Amino acid sequence: MTFSKDTNNRSNSGGKKWPQILVVFVAAIATFANGLHVGWPAPSLPQLFSDEFPFDVSAEEGSYITIIGNLGAFFGSFIGNFILDKIGRRRSIILIALPQITCFLSIILSYQVMELLYVGRFLGGLGEGMVSTITLLYVAEIAEPSIRGTLAVMTTIAWYSGVLFANIIGSYLSIRTTASIAIAIPILFVVLSWKIPESPYYHLMKKDEEKAERVLKFLRRKTNVSEELTKLKADVERQMSETGTFRDIFAIDSNKRAFLVTVVARFFQLCTGVAAMNFYLQILLKEATQSIAPQIGASIVLLIQLVMTVISVFIIDRWGRRPLLLFSIIGCFIDLVFQMIFFIFKEHTTIDTSVADWFPLMMMLVLIFLYSIGLGSVVSVLTSEIFSASIKAKLICLVNGSYSLLTLAFTKYYQATADGFGLTVPFSTFVVLTFFGVLFFYYYVPETKGKTLEQIQQRLKRCRKEKKMKNVI
Repeated sequence: MTFSKDTNNRSNSGGKKWPQILVVFVAAIATFANGLHVGWPAPSLPQLFSDEFPFDVSAEEGSYITIIGNLGAFFGSFIGNFILDKIGRRRSIILIALPQITCFLSIILSYQVMELLYVGRFLGGLGEGMVSTITLLYVAEIAEPSIRGTLAVMTTIAWYSGVLFANIIGSYLSIRTTASIAIAIPILFVVLSWKIPESPYYHLMKKDEEKAERVLKFLRRKTNVSEELTKLKADVERQMSETGTFRDIFAIDSNKRAFLVTVVARFFQLCTGVAAMNFYLQILLKEATQSIAPQIGASIVLLIQLVMTVISVFIIDRWGRRPLLLFSIIGCFIDLVFQMIFFIFKEHTTIDTSVADWFPLMMMLVLIFLYSIGLGSVVSVLTSEIFSASIKAKLICLVNGSYSLLTLAFTKYYQATADGFGLTVPFSTFVVLTFFGVLFFYYYVPETKGKTLEQIQQRLKRCRKEKKMKNVI
């Protein structure tokens, strides 16, 4: 009897973290399936250009098969925004599986009709945009501030795991077989996600305090959540007092600052070139070095991405977002400078670089290490926690939609310049842009570690007021 009372007291005071972890783990399965779609081009493009695929595919067609997924992600972001506040976070997450399943089914059937590759990649992009808009928002709303960064990074880990898995099986199996295996993941997700709870934020937005309390009791594993519920209710009511239209993104200073910080942060993510290089990873390694098989080199690169993202789970809520971002972007800039110099020597001088054939792979591994521990994971966390509840779905939609179009542009730029002028041109571009990224993260990105979503909003408002006061003085 005494043991039972003690257990109850602990439940009321500290609660448990595992329900939140379990729910995020299930939601992350959708992100894993998204990673399978994103990782598909790296091992599949060499097969499309070979005799293994029943149709002739040109380099130009291959580039459009690759980037059409980003176009789908743009529209998927807006679909995610449209359904989030109408049918709720939980139902929106479950709907992600529909375009993911049809994506891999279309790729399977592309052996009969080649154009279905475009259809499949576009549908996969729709799922990608929905995942980016819905999942991060859901995680931010169900998680306690002390572990919110860690749980958000869990979804990034799932994404990298999917990319790595796609590269491994896609390197040794046919495109059709790979897609047949991949289609099982979103099906599994539908089965497991049927019981995940709705976000307490959404219940409070709909004025259903009783359901919000029930969800909080489950997520926190506590019998008394009245204090958190009261505070959460006040936060949501304050944030929902704003009208929540697209106009408010630029009419309200805190929203405008949050939008500019995240969309520019996403832009500088792409300026490192990692996203574009991931699509062409095996082809890039084949052109840059002969020291290792492209399939093995690509798997090593992606494994490092995964491992460093896992490590970031343990430090993001200790070190903070801003220090990790600065360490990451500065390191990427230095690494890209060395790679640019190497390709200048290799492509534009008579110096024999074959003695350092290992150098591009080594620097690529270092770049991935530096990118993954900061830029690759922390920017997504920042995106999930910096927006007001009234405008969150719309802002995440615009940020992710912008990111999709920018990814399309960067990927096409990389393919066109690498094919037309060699690797010196894209790497030189990445160096210049990443330098400006260092300045941006140093001067403009706020720290959000350990703060509630409402505290972050108040900090954004104070930043604007402080700036106005300085201008007056």
